[in-house]
Amino acid sequence: MLDLFKNTPLVATVLSFLTAQLIKIITHRSLKAFKKYGGMPSGHAAAMSGLAFTLGRCVGYSSPITAVAVALLMVVVSDAVNLRPYVREDLGHSWIEAFAGIGVGFLVSHLLPARIPLW
Repeated sequence: MLDLFKNTPLVATVLSFLTAQLIKIITHRSLKAFKKYGGMPSGHAAAMSGLAFTLGRCVGYSSPITAVAVALLMVVVSDAVNLRPYVREDLGHSWIEAFAGIGVGFLVSHLLPARIPLW
């Protein structure tokens, strides 16, 4: 179980999401903002970009694993910006919120060491 903490991509994904949600709590001054969909920054985009950038650093940016993570990031951001607002207005994100989430994931992934073993 403790080996999960050696998995840098997993740790980066979770920390990126939690960091984005913490930013929402601070800016909204409410704990209810933690589980809020939408808002600045996008927690989903932060999590997926944290995963993609960390995989790039761990296994290389030319790796097929990194390519899959980047494709997943693109799907998540596209869904958040283009699809969810049509389902319900308060669910989606603007492009700025999505890019802010990507920035959070980028920062978190680069603050962690890149060479903790994956497997």
